Amino acid sequence: MDRSVMSIAVILFALAGCTPSTESSSNVTTKSALAAGNTAPLHAVQESVKSEVTAEAIVSDVIGRVVKVSELTGQGPDTDWTFEADEFRKVDILEKHMTEKGLTLVIFMTTRNNPAANEDSVQVSGKLQLQYERRGEQWILTTVENLTFSYTVGLPI
Repeated sequence: MDRSVMSIAVILFALAGCTPSTESSSNVTTKSALAAGNTAPLHAVQESVKSEVTAEAIVSDVIGRVVKVSELTGQGPDTDWTFEADEFRKVDILEKHMTEKGLTLVIFMTTRNNPAANEDSVQVSGKLQLQYERRGEQWILTTVENLTFSYTVGLPI
């Protein structure tokens, strides 16, 4: 009789080890994250943020925004740069950080004007820090801060 009780206990113990974990899904490290060398837990909000604020979204979100820029060499005057809808823009996202208020991004952007026949071409590039706030289901760009964004005049397009 003792042997059968012991056998049942061993079977129950083995089966208990086979049940799924009750660990919260918000603290699970995914296989793709581990394969990429990231051992930090991923949270559902991090995964959704990554897919929602893209370089393409930033390109359109900055239209109409104004940033004070200086000339690359420091020789020219500071000026305001307004992001126009019809200008070329290339964005690379360098950093993404969740904050209490929303999302902070550091990007590297290159843009240029569309000069008229009698105007110089102007190219602006460098790092910008963007602040986004979550409003409902959307991320809304609230501030654009110049980190190293500067202009050059007369470069060929």
